[in-house]
Amino acid sequence: MKKTYKYTFLTMFLALAFIFGSMAVMNFILYIREDQFLSESGMAVVESPVRSWQGWGDEPDAKEDGERYSLTTVQVRDAMESWNQRLGETLHDPVEGQVSMKEAVREGEEWLISMGIEETQGAEDRLKLVKAVLGVGTQKGSSKVQMEPYYSFWTVHFSGSYTDAVVYLNAVTGRVWRAEVTLYDNFLEELPCEKLGQFVELAGLPVTDGVAEINKEKTQAVLVVEDGLLYAGLDYQNVALGDNAVVEYTNRELFHDRYVVITYEILTD
Repeated sequence: MKKTYKYTFLTMFLALAFIFGSMAVMNFILYIREDQFLSESGMAVVESPVRSWQGWGDEPDAKEDGERYSLTTVQVRDAMESWNQRLGETLHDPVEGQVSMKEAVREGEEWLISMGIEETQGAEDRLKLVKAVLGVGTQKGSSKVQMEPYYSFWTVHFSGSYTDAVVYLNAVTGRVWRAEVTLYDNFLEELPCEKLGQFVELAGLPVTDGVAEINKEKTQAVLVVEDGLLYAGLDYQNVALGDNAVVEYTNRELFHDRYVVITYEILTD
């Protein structure tokens, strides 16, 4: 009887050993085959939607973190038309010839300071970075052909207790070509036309001696930039909410009866 139990136990032990051994061998074989497959097929690489800088055009300007390239008026126009007419946006990492996230954030901060858009309540309430993403606009019927690097834009969002700002920087020049600023305090009571020429200069475009055209409501202004191919636009919207209205902003409730939205942008025909 004891021998029967002994043989039964031995049989079960050998069966379990065979099962687990077979599993280990199969796993090893699968690992070998997977390694061979990857070696033969290679790893899949997601191609960037934009190509690297091709080395044509003006010589780059040396900057602290890299090199910047200048663009022709036609290139600026094409980039802005593509961006303004986009149906969506494809995010990607910077390629050669494009500014880094660090550069984009720094340029955005310097632009806000130059334009006088700063928090005045104290250091703890100054504008802080929310996020920064790099993307290229997608168009209807877009092909898989890589676009030029100057079609990409950095979208950098800053926020403070009473101010919100989103700036759009061209990924090659590192210049702000569009900005949307929302003021919940320290309002500008009228269209800041004197800032339009400064916006053009900071955008890296030639400043003309022309006078900005202002609409009758004094909520919009347009300035010709160069050869009529480009314009600088300024839009001022005073949004009235009514007495004791509540604006949910930066995770807190602030009581305001109005706020102001100011938009600067480079326009094409």
